[in-house]
Parts: sequence; C-alpha cells; structure tokens
Amino acid sequence: MPSQKSSPDPTNRSPKQKRGRERVAILTEAAARVFLDKGYEAATMTEIAAEAKSSIGSLYQFFPTKPVLAEALHVERMRQLNTALVDLQAEVEGKRAAEIGDAIFTRLGSFLDAHREFPVLAARRDIPKERKALSRAELRANIAALLQKSVPPIGDDIDLLAALVLELLRIIVTAAHDPDIGGDPRMVTELRGMLRRRLEEATP
Repeated sequence: MPSQKSSPDPTNRSPKQKRGRERVAILTEAAARVFLDKGYEAATMTEIAAEAKSSIGSLYQFFPTKPVLAEALHVERMRQLNTALVDLQAEVEGKRAAEIGDAIFTRLGSFLDAHREFPVLAARRDIPKERKALSRAELRANIAALLQKSVPPIGDDIDLLAALVLELLRIIVTAAHDPDIGGDPRMVTELRGMLRRRLEEATP
C-alpha cells in the first residue's frame, strides 16, 4: 500500500512554479520602473503593486520588504550583466587589449540603456556586503577572461588591470546616478580614453 506521505508528482507542481516565476518577473520589472521614476528611497510597495497591476498582498507574498524586492532585482540585473560580458568573449577573440577595453565599455553602455534603473539599484545603502563582494569578484573574473583574449597578450598583471576596468565601470554607473553629471557622454569618453592608454601600455 502506498504511503500517505508520498511526495506529489513533480509534474503537478510545474505549472504552478512557472506561474510563480512569471509573477515574480512581472513584479520585479514593475519595481524597476518605479525605482527609476521615483528613486529607491521614495518608492513604495503600494506604488510597485499598482504598477504591476497586482494586489499589495500578492506583492508581499513574494517580497515581504522593499529591500528584499530591490535585492532580487539587483541580483537579476547583475546576472544579465555578467552574461553580457561572457557573451562578449567570442567577439573579442584575437583583438588588441585596447579594443577589448572599448568593447567592454560599449557593452556596459548598451546594458545601461536597456536597464536604466541599474544605477539606482547600485546606489542603495542596504546592499548586503557579502553579496556585493561576490558580485564584484564575478565581474572582475569575467573582465579578466576578456583581457586574456588579447593579441598580443597583456604583459602586466591581468588581475590588476581587470580591477582597474571594474573600477572605471563603477565610476560610470555612479556618475549615471549623479543628477549633475548623469548622462554626460564626456565622462564615458574620458574614462574610455584613460583605459585605452593604459591597456596600450600593458601590451608589449
């Protein structure tokens, strides 16, 4: 006789899990729009629920607090940014280091155009420190993997140069959130030029 405690058929849970994932995506994308429009501090869960055409109870079911919601969205955006850098590897194969640096900057620009709320998320003061450190390490590793594609190879310490590139990208993201200089293309041009010169020096 089959046990009364037997687990239900996994296939019976699949539609529910799919609906749950779709609901989470709707809620996080609504949060992205509200964060961009209102700013992180001013945004409310009520506004996010309204933007998602959802009840506030449904929102709290998935995300009990605004920081939890913002963190989920931020983690997803970081995953997308890292995926974009990984996908860039095939395009930079055999290119000079300076060209790879340009490609990284261009890819970041495209990412920020597609996800304009990202600087708002990155400026939060309640980002978990451990997750932030892990995210930076993953980005740095992906940047280093791109620089290793350089032909001729880079002579200097690739890890140091990857950290430099990451810091320049951080400056761009931070500047995009600054109301005084946000969106000024000269900032990106200056930083891109600095990186190009440094990578040219690192190439024998």
